Amino acid sequence: MSVQPGSGYTFTSSSLGTNLDIEKPWSPWAMTGYFEEPGHPLKIINASINAGGNVIYQVQSGIINNIVPLLDDYISSTTVLLDRVTAGVANPPTAELTSVNYDATTLTSYITLRSGPDATTNDFPSSDVTSARYPLVIGGNDPAVADTDTAGYIFLGTITVDNVTTPTTFTVSQNVTGSLWADRLKLGTTTAVYYYARI
Repeated sequence: MSVQPGSGYTFTSSSLGTNLDIEKPWSPWAMTGYFEEPGHPLKIINASINAGGNVIYQVQSGIINNIVPLLDDYISSTTVLLDRVTAGVANPPTAELTSVNYDATTLTSYITLRSGPDATTNDFPSSDVTSARYPLVIGGNDPAVADTDTAGYIFLGTITVDNVTTPTTFTVSQNVTGSLWADRLKLGTTTAVYYYARI
């Protein structure tokens, strides 16, 4: 058996067997400067300051219990699925943070995934995209938002600015690094408890 010589490997063959020696590690698929690193599901991406002076951001498509969440798209003023693909508009959709979306003390907005049980079947999370309990990514100003019987919250990450009314710089931190599987436990009259695992 014989293999033509090539860049980065050698091949030898004898009566004792064959040997393929790869001298260099494989090159990455995306060359630096040509493609953006795809990241992971539910990653906060493409944060920037828009012409109106507000921070805008996108969230990489991901799932919670095999359901794609919504994001409040400031361009269309509607909630749209994270995996939306529409010609002529930003994909994934883009959200905007205004001064009310920040904690006044820490200058931080908490990018949160909110989801609740279906109002009729109690399935969690709700798969009815028209329901207020359907999974939704929101930017909020409360670092200690409490779970309720109708909604559980998990922080995907944070965006911190230097000034909430006219930001000039910002920092993005990521808490969740993948899609999620979640469980909701409701016993008697106690408030429901939510558990999350990365998948």
